[in-house]
Amino acid sequence: MKNKTKGRIVMACAIVVDVMPMLIATATQFPVWVMRGSGPTVSGLFVMFALISAVPLIKKIKEMLKSPSIWVVLTILAAFMICLRRIIDEMIIVLVIGAAANFLGAVLYKAGEKISVAPDIDKKENNV
Repeated sequence: MKNKTKGRIVMACAIVVDVMPMLIATATQFPVWVMRGSGPTVSGLFVMFALISAVPLIKKIKEMLKSPSIWVVLTILAAFMICLRRIIDEMIIVLVIGAAANFLGAVLYKAGEKISVAPDIDKKENNV
């Protein structure tokens, strides 16, 4: 397998590591379904935090479209979250897990970039 392919696989894993822990934390801290009227509906808080959890994936998509950096998006979202102080305890858990996962994802993404640009070693040359 070529290094460029290996690097892309590691970078894809980085995005999964960025998104999944925060999404799982969101699902455990907020109810996915709430009773409204005669039947259950999707919780607005879950939808909001699920979208926040997907910020690294959205960032990657927007990067392809030449959009602003993730810190701008996170700063705007942080200001929005300050307005939602009633649910701050749940938000803290989700955001701390998200920050840790995104740090690990950033490390994996950088490792993937380095692997991608590394020259491939030909096995025939090593056997001589």
